[in-house]
Amino acid sequence: MLNFRLVITTVFFIVVFSITALAQTAPVKIVLINTASFYDEKAGITKLVNTEKQLNTEFTAQIKALQDDNTKLQAIATELQNMQKLPVAPTAYAEKQEEGERLQRQIGYKKTDLEAAINKRRQALMGPISDDIGKALDEFAKKNGYGVIFDASKLVDAGSLLFLAESADITKDFVAFYNARTVAAAPPK
Repeated sequence: MLNFRLVITTVFFIVVFSITALAQTAPVKIVLINTASFYDEKAGITKLVNTEKQLNTEFTAQIKALQDDNTKLQAIATELQNMQKLPVAPTAYAEKQEEGERLQRQIGYKKTDLEAAINKRRQALMGPISDDIGKALDEFAKKNGYGVIFDASKLVDAGSLLFLAESADITKDFVAFYNARTVAAAPPK
């Protein structure tokens, strides 16, 4: 973890020093954007928020079934604890334990399959949107004369962002630009 932070910090400083060296010939605007806020329901990118809701709706039944199985597993665990307090035939206890282990394996398989299905569907739905956001970000940067845009959420995660002036945060401006751009590009229904 420490090595990762060191690498990120080193890369950050190399980029900043390189830009500073280039800045002697031409000024470069450095700004930050918080990509994590793209998913905010009220102030985020509408396409992403709606797609996330669509994913949740598509997999609600499978998630509910997994939760129900977990509830059954907890009930079996409680039964086993109660069986230990009472005189119970060892075969009954072993059968209940076996039932719990079988259910636990099934839950593991279902969870793995569900995660794979969700990831596959997320990539199918979100991939084109992410590509479009990347193109829009490039267009937005060129339009506004930004030389460098850092992702503030990644810098915060790495512990590299110590201060962010409100004027350097272009998140709201970009989200407004993107949402307006996609509404204008949407075909009429």
